[in-house]
Amino acid sequence: MARTWRVSAVTAMGGSPGATSAAVVPRDAGVDALFRLHYAGLLRLALCLIGDRTRAEDVVQEAFISIYRNWHGLRDHGSALPYLQSTVINRCRTRLRERIREFGSGELQVVALDQRAPGLTSEETVIAHERHEQLALAVRGLPRRQREVIVCRYYLELGVTETANLLELSEGSVKQHAHRALRSLGVTMGDVS
Repeated sequence: MARTWRVSAVTAMGGSPGATSAAVVPRDAGVDALFRLHYAGLLRLALCLIGDRTRAEDVVQEAFISIYRNWHGLRDHGSALPYLQSTVINRCRTRLRERIREFGSGELQVVALDQRAPGLTSEETVIAHERHEQLALAVRGLPRRQREVIVCRYYLELGVTETANLLELSEGSVKQHAHRALRSLGVTMGDVS
C-alpha cells in the first residue's frame, strides 16, 4: 500500500525515469494514471489532516484539477506525485484555517482510520478501535507542523528526506518535529510518564 507512494509518476505511467518531457507523457494519460494509482493514498492523507471525508474528497479532487491544468508547466513529470501531495497538504491547511475561522477549533472532527487486525475477538476489536480513536485524537491535537510530520512519516510511511521535501522543511526540522510529536503522543497515550 505505502510502496505506491515511492513509485515515480512517470514510471507508474509506463515511462522510464529519464523520460519526463511533456511530449512523452500526454496530459490525459498521465493524470489518469496518477488518479488510478494514487487517489486512495491522497484521500488518506487529506483525511488524516482535516478529518472530514467530504472535505478530503473535495481537496483531492481540487489537487487533480490543478495538476491537469498545470500539466504542461511541469518540468519533470516524475515530480507529479509530490506536486499532488503538496497541493493536498496546502489545501488541507487552507480548509482547516477556514473551519477554525468559521466554527472555532472545538468543531474540528477526528477521523479514526479503520484498520482491523484479522483474528481479533469482538472485545479485542473494540479495545483496538478505542485505542486507535484515542491516537487519532492525540495526533489531531498536535501543533500543525508536528501533525503533518507524523502523518507523512507514519501514516504515509515516507522517509525523512521525502517528508522534508514534501513539507518544505529541512531534514533536521523533520526529525525535531517527529521527536517532539512522538514524545507528546507517548505522554498523551500513557506510554511515557
